[in-house]
Formats: sequence, structure tokens, C-alpha cells
Amino acid sequence: MVEILFLGPLLTILLLVVVIIAVVKLGRTIAELALNSIIGLVILTVLNFLPFINITINIWSILIVAIAGVVGIILLVLLDLLGIAF
Repeated sequence: MVEILFLGPLLTILLLVVVIIAVVKLGRTIAELALNSIIGLVILTVLNFLPFINITINIWSILIVAIAGVVGIILLVLLDLLGIAF
């Protein structure tokens, strides 16, 4: 009976440590994705003022940049320069 009482708090502490590590790693990943999306949206706004790039800011371009970030900007610029979209 003594072994079972000792095992409960030990497992609880171990589970708490695992949850804390998971939250820290997941939080860092979410912060990096959010920063990448914000940088992409700022770049999209700045590119809108350049005369040789004609990317229409609409819901689709915003979603592409918000999901893909800077890579989405590169994709939109390539599509614009090739005349495929926008």
C-alpha cells in the first residue's frame, strides 16, 4: 500500500514536467509562425507601393501570406511576374 501512495505523486510530477515542456515548445513554434505571418503581411503592404509589382490585396493574397509567410510573398511575386495571377 505504501508503494502505491508514493507512485501517485511521482507520476503527477512527471506528467506535469512533460506538459510544461510540450507547452514551451508549442508556444515557441506558434510565436515563430505568428512572427513570420506578420512580417509577410508587412512586406505585402510595402510591395503594394512598388510600381512594377501589381499584387492585388484581397482575401486570397492575405490568406496565402498569413499561412505561408515570407514564402507566400515569394510565391505571389513569382505568380505576378509570370502573369499567372493577380
